Amino acid sequence: MGVYKVLAAEVYTTSYTMTLATQGTSYRFKVEAKNSVGFSLYSNEITVLAAQAPNQPVAPTTSIVGQSVQISWTSPNNRGATIISYIIKIGTSDNLTFIQDLVNCDGSNAAIRDSQKCLIPFTTLTAAPFNLQWGSSIVVKVIAINSIG
Repeated sequence: MGVYKVLAAEVYTTSYTMTLATQGTSYRFKVEAKNSVGFSLYSNEITVLAAQAPNQPVAPTTSIVGQSVQISWTSPNNRGATIISYIIKIGTSDNLTFIQDLVNCDGSNAAIRDSQKCLIPFTTLTAAPFNLQWGSSIVVKVIAINSIG
């Protein structure tokens, strides 16, 4: 059992909005009802994490490493919940379509997620579905995901 603080009394609705929550902090809530006879037992406790979807990462960078392209990015502010995955999308030759390479650059892979980089062989980028020509620019988008979104 924990220490509880009364956040609101005499509330006549079935919802309550807590303000001034600290990002990254878990809060536990329970409620009781009151009528003319007295108070009910407390409800079951729920826990809510004060968090939001992470910020957008800064634009990733690319560099040549041997016979591959290394894609690197910086972890954005997680806004209260640990980043659990990244979606890394690479532009194709049509300059409109972005596709994931889940073989070489799967952002749900813990090693890639934690190092914030991956290597994609030239042979992958010049073949379908990317079909990039030698010397063309490589455009990459990175999306961060935490337990909120």
